[in-house]
Amino acid sequence: MRKLLIGICAILATGAAAWYLWMRTPDFGERVYRIGWMISPPFQVRGAGGEASGISVDLVNLAARRRGIRLEWVFWGSSSESALVSKSVDLWPLITITPERLKVLHISEPYLRHEHCLLVRDDAPYTAAKDLAAARIGVANPSIDVVNLRKVLPSAAPVADANIESVIESVCRRTTEAAFMDRYTAITALLKETGCGGHNLRWLPVPQVQSELGVGSTFESKAAADAIRHEIGVLAQEGKLAAVFGQWGFMSGQDVAAVEAVINAKRREAFLAVVAVIFAVMFVLACWQTVRLVRERTRSRRTEEALRESQERFMQAQKLESIGRLAGGVAHDFNNLLTVINGYGDLLLRQLPEQDPRRWQVDEICKAGARAAELTGQLLAFGRKQVGRPRPLNLNSVIEESEKMLRRLLGEDVQTVIRLDPSLGLAMADPGHFHQVLMNLAVNARDAMPGGGTLVIETAGEPLHSWPAASKSEARTGPAVRLSVSDTGKGMDKATLKNIFEPFFTTKGTKGTGLGLATVYGIVQQHQGSIDVLSEPDKGTTFRIYLPQVDATPERDAGVTDGSVPVRGTGTVLVVEDQEEVRGFVVQALRERGYDVLSAGDGEQAISTAAQHSGNIDVLLTDVVLPGINGREVAERLKHARSSLKVIYTSGYTQDLIADRGVLHSDVSFVPKPYTAEQIAAKVRETLQPD
Repeated sequence: MRKLLIGICAILATGAAAWYLWMRTPDFGERVYRIGWMISPPFQVRGAGGEASGISVDLVNLAARRRGIRLEWVFWGSSSESALVSKSVDLWPLITITPERLKVLHISEPYLRHEHCLLVRDDAPYTAAKDLAAARIGVANPSIDVVNLRKVLPSAAPVADANIESVIESVCRRTTEAAFMDRYTAITALLKETGCGGHNLRWLPVPQVQSELGVGSTFESKAAADAIRHEIGVLAQEGKLAAVFGQWGFMSGQDVAAVEAVINAKRREAFLAVVAVIFAVMFVLACWQTVRLVRERTRSRRTEEALRESQERFMQAQKLESIGRLAGGVAHDFNNLLTVINGYGDLLLRQLPEQDPRRWQVDEICKAGARAAELTGQLLAFGRKQVGRPRPLNLNSVIEESEKMLRRLLGEDVQTVIRLDPSLGLAMADPGHFHQVLMNLAVNARDAMPGGGTLVIETAGEPLHSWPAASKSEARTGPAVRLSVSDTGKGMDKATLKNIFEPFFTTKGTKGTGLGLATVYGIVQQHQGSIDVLSEPDKGTTFRIYLPQVDATPERDAGVTDGSVPVRGTGTVLVVEDQEEVRGFVVQALRERGYDVLSAGDGEQAISTAAQHSGNIDVLLTDVVLPGINGREVAERLKHARSSLKVIYTSGYTQDLIADRGVLHSDVSFVPKPYTAEQIAAKVRETLQPD
């Protein structure tokens, strides 16, 4: 037995030494690696300041920072292969792996796998890839796309264009019958599509064609490329890929899981090989049973420790999920109520003459309803039921709109001082989210000053050198706008500051939820900004939020009409809404604006009403969530009988429109609740008479 144990220890020691040599992190020193990039959305795009951005750029930047690799991004107008072969750059963030390329340059293990597709016009007769066997098909990357196209359509005629936009334009002009590209590029192209000669583009999948992509480099820079690829694998193990991909909007959980599967494929193969060798050695040494018992005992002990450590986190996650669901459900009901309140208030306001003494009272009701709708939107955002809508925004306007509410919230014993920079630049931000940021910081300051004090809210522009970051490797470039909130409260010590943004961390005992500052941190991060805090015991606290400054013009809220002229039209509208009060308001609003209106309280009644109506029905306005048959099913069944029927969906929260209801497409016409009579009438007219 002693010799057996010595043999096992020797084998394990040899394996550990080999593992150490393989996993040892090289030191890349102060060298700066030139890494090329080109316009290849969504993986490589030009950021707001002209810098390299995109999924692969963000992922490689994060991995390089973690490994201490310094990068200098260099735009390259030609192919990635030419940049590396000519040694104009040292690295390339994402390059397709082919046998020919591996002869002239180094490519790391893959971390992404592409499926491909074909895009055709919606009026084209093609329903499957095989229908395009002899067609002219546009490609933007001939060296790769032509090879892949030949695998599925060997007789097709590839037509090379300079970029994806040119390829799409050729399909729209019928110069080519289809465009061939990977599905992520196709999704980006469809999202950016602004028109195709009055038509839309249709997707034909080609799942049998797949490409693997890794980090490319010259042979001299092989170690840096492999180190970045290895760190991407570590990020996958830590579950951090979703955060990188999620900010680009359309990467689903299934897509992230597929990427992680590609990244971990080699690791799994190595792990299985090691396990096989270990079991073989154990069998030869006749101690399999002993080792199995030891491993089981060790595994059980580790599992118990892991369960104890994760119990509190699990409870916190459950609490957050419950709060989110409650918030979403309550806000959805509020939106139905606010549709009625705001809608009838707007109708009444327009009926009263300017001199009527009651007009100001109705106007105040409408203003309060609009503010309630905005607060409900914040509640939905907290519950993760509504996607924020960033737009060029002056933070001064957010503060001015919130000032009265802030003063009421803080009370008379807290003096509020507001200092706004009149020359403040714009930031890409969601107004509702930053109302919530201000409220959370104000509540935090009020609780820190139980005996009263001073709250100072300040805005200012910040040059490049004063943009803060958690570390030098995360330093940002470009000008920023700064929002500061300072109080004269009791302050915080260093131990508290370390955990200040942790969810459920609170210094208020049972009175606090620990979600206020965590929510602020999440919103700032979502807007690509940063936040820092300065505080000492008995010396107050200052929160400073920095957002990237953008060159743009402030936008008005989408979907809001100025209301100067009533939006009138003609046609027949079928309104399907299960809330009787909302249905009554919509019917009245549309009839007053010249439309013939049919109404139904559920899907079955809508189908019956349409069948009994002998005339034409121009528009179906339906809630997404209905008792029995949902809005999408109603639309499909009615369009089967009335092919020219236009459809407008409406709902209290955008989550209704996601995959569960199957109506999330680029051509879906959707108006969120609450809405006014002018807004819903404008949407109907827009649908009947598109520009």
